[in-house]
Amino acid sequence: MNKTKIKIAAISDLHGMLPTIEESADILLIAGDVIPLAIQFNKVESMKWFETTFAEWILSVPVEDVYMVAGNHDAYLESANKTKIGKILQATNFKLHYLENTDIVYRNCDGVEFKIFGTPYCHRYGTWPFMRDDEYMEEKFKQIPEDVDIIISHDPPYGLCDADVILEDTRNLGRGLQHLGNVPLAQRIVNIPYKLHVCGHIHSGDHNLVRNTANVSLCNENYSGVYPVFYTEIEKEYE
Repeated sequence: MNKTKIKIAAISDLHGMLPTIEESADILLIAGDVIPLAIQFNKVESMKWFETTFAEWILSVPVEDVYMVAGNHDAYLESANKTKIGKILQATNFKLHYLENTDIVYRNCDGVEFKIFGTPYCHRYGTWPFMRDDEYMEEKFKQIPEDVDIIISHDPPYGLCDADVILEDTRNLGRGLQHLGNVPLAQRIVNIPYKLHVCGHIHSGDHNLVRNTANVSLCNENYSGVYPVFYTEIEKEYE
């Protein structure tokens, strides 16, 4: 058997901040909450931002392909139809791939396929976009393939590592070090041998790679972009 690797960059919870990415990688993963807070519920301004500022940034990133899911602050993406989503992808020359509880294959230079699944759904604690009840998500997460290599989710899985724990209570949220993640997601993936899972949502969750999972939020709990771009490599055998 031969082995091949891909280098991965990953970020989440940009909230309009588009970092300069100088270190190249094969692919970039974005785990949601990309729209600027000031326009998150303004459909017209969100559309313009995606098709201009965001698209230009995607084209500048030194990677082959970008795979993105939405988050609970991305109201435009929840309401946008396929035509509107298609205009965003077209503006990036289809370098950007948008995943909404769907999977896609990335093929590297050795011709080896890496299956990527992305989902925006979060556990409910209000009326934010993409928040759903557990019963709904249990059905949706059945679509996660057993042979998936990479999972991108906005919500972190519950308790599989500390990616779902607020580790800097700077806003006095009063939730201590308790797990706040997605129970149906954790239950679905616990026995799937994925190689990498990136998420965000809980801004100050553990950004270290633990049990193949990392929180890759750019922002901290005060919505300041203090965390670096996350990089890692995954390996796969092939004949």
